Amino acid sequence: MDETVKTDHTDPPFWRAKRLDEMSRDEWESLCDLCGRCCLNKLEDEETGEIFWTDVACKLLDPTSCRCTSYANRHDFVPDCVELDVEEVVTQTYTWLPPTCAYRLLAEGRDLFLWHPLVSGDPESVHRAGVSVRGRVRSEEDIPADSLEDWIVEWPGEVPVPPPPRPPRRKNRFKTTE
Repeated sequence: MDETVKTDHTDPPFWRAKRLDEMSRDEWESLCDLCGRCCLNKLEDEETGEIFWTDVACKLLDPTSCRCTSYANRHDFVPDCVELDVEEVVTQTYTWLPPTCAYRLLAEGRDLFLWHPLVSGDPESVHRAGVSVRGRVRSEEDIPADSLEDWIVEWPGEVPVPPPPRPPRRKNRFKTTE
C-alpha cells in the first residue's frame, strides 16, 4: 500500500520565485499592470525632493486602454520617457513610482495586489479596482507646461480603498400594482 501523501503542490508564480534581476524580459514587462500612473506628469520640489502628481498624462498615453500608443518607439517622441532599470528599481531610486506599482512592491519585498492582472488573470481588474488612470486624466497636449501646478492631484500617489462589499440582494417584498 502506497502511504505517500499526495498534495496539490504547484510552483509559486515567477514574481514570488525570482528576484527582479533574475526575470526574463517578458516576465519583467508583464509586471506592469497597465494602470498608466507612471505616465502622468509629476513635479518634484527641488528643496525637499517631494513628488507631486498631476492628472496630466503623457501625450502618448491612451486614456481608455491606459497603454502607450507607441511603446516600442516612445523615446522618438518623448525623449525623457524613463525605461525602468532593474538596479534603480531595486535600490528604490525611482521615488516617483506609484505605491501600487508591481516593480516597487516587489523591490520592497511585498506581494502584488489581488487586482493585479497576473494575480487575477483579468486585464480589466486594474480598472475595476480604481487603480488605473482610465477616465481621470487629460493629455499634456491640452495643458501648457507652465501650468502643471494647477493640475496637482493626490490619488495617483495613494493606494485606492476598495469599495465595501455589496449586501446580498433581498427578494422583492412588495407586490407591484397596476
